[in-house]
Amino acid sequence: MKKNTLLRAALGILIILALMLAGVYGVNTFTAPIVAENERLAAEAAAAAEKKLLGDSELLYDRADPAASTLEVTADSVQAVYKDASKETYLLRLSTSEGYSKQPIELELTIDFTGRIVSLNVAENPDDKDLGETFPQSFAGEDSTLANVELVAGVTFTSSAIRNAVNEGFNTLIDNGLFAAAEKSDAQLLTELIAVVYPGIVNKAGVVQGEEIEPAGSITGGYKAANGSGFALFVSGEEEYLAVSTLLGGVKLYNAAGEDVTAAAPAGIADEIAAFTAANAEDLGEKQEKALARMLDESAELTAVEVPGLCSSVTGVYTVETGSGTLYAFAARPYGYSNEPMEIYFVLDESGAITAFRAKEFILYAEYFSNYQLDETAYKEGFLGLTVDSFTGEQALISGATMSTEAIETAARDVFEAFRLLMEMRG
Repeated sequence: MKKNTLLRAALGILIILALMLAGVYGVNTFTAPIVAENERLAAEAAAAAEKKLLGDSELLYDRADPAASTLEVTADSVQAVYKDASKETYLLRLSTSEGYSKQPIELELTIDFTGRIVSLNVAENPDDKDLGETFPQSFAGEDSTLANVELVAGVTFTSSAIRNAVNEGFNTLIDNGLFAAAEKSDAQLLTELIAVVYPGIVNKAGVVQGEEIEPAGSITGGYKAANGSGFALFVSGEEEYLAVSTLLGGVKLYNAAGEDVTAAAPAGIADEIAAFTAANAEDLGEKQEKALARMLDESAELTAVEVPGLCSSVTGVYTVETGSGTLYAFAARPYGYSNEPMEIYFVLDESGAITAFRAKEFILYAEYFSNYQLDETAYKEGFLGLTVDSFTGEQALISGATMSTEAIETAARDVFEAFRLLMEMRG
């Protein structure tokens, strides 16, 4: 009796399994044609959209087969270039990974034969911060100067990456002689010059971080650096100038061609800028000296030093006299997460090797980070003994906290450069 019961149970299980398999097979048999048909329709729709977009366009460049292309392209963002003679336009497929998430942003840029943008379509944007509809639309009608394209506040990395990719697209067509570059105004040239001559005022995307300055005297506008390192000011004299005035580096004047014209500038302008800086700069000295004193012996004596030409994130340079010799201390305020300045301090010995390192906050807004691990003691010790030759940047980076640790990398590089300039100055 027991054996029959077991046989019936086994038979029941087999029947259930058979029914389940039959059901799965039946469902698959029923749904497979529907899935296949949906896939076919989707492929046809994509092909139709591609045909509508490209029309009878001629492929001029394909990154997958550059040898067969008729254009020379060096920009990494340019994936393909098409020419539509009937519409008198060029279509460029662009891809950039320089946005906030570092994932590819796919763009479709149409430019007419005169060098004006017809449209910009953001085909794929993996970044979670919304650009808004008006940003892509603001490119329409622009020439290669992109004079009226403003970055999106709060989404500067992604909007800057898109603007840079469009600029590379323009340069590709210009460099291949398909049309001429548009002329930039002096005001635009001077604005773009800021990131070149004053890297301490811009973030990693090259975007100015600072408070706008109201006109006063010869000063027609400009910015006060958010990290307190100094000012980038537009000045009107015999011509238009960009004045860079930093806490440590003094005043430099540049013309629209990017030339240093400090020595040849009209008398009084440099003095006016220096007076403006003295009256409006943030006094970071006492705060920085206290932070550095905690890293040194009680007997150490700090003396502040100016380093002409220093325009980086470094906001304090000090010689440190100790019983055993001279050290050099530095304060830096690079832009970290959310473009907030981070307070970072280094002490170097006479050979330029790091002997001490600390940051007021290693990760700003730490409550928003969950994908990184930090052994603070081991992290700081990893910098000890490093010089400009042995520092690769990798020692600073922590996965999951990229922006803040990139700021620490920036600070270290800026400090090594400040040390080099200081040694040259001291002979």
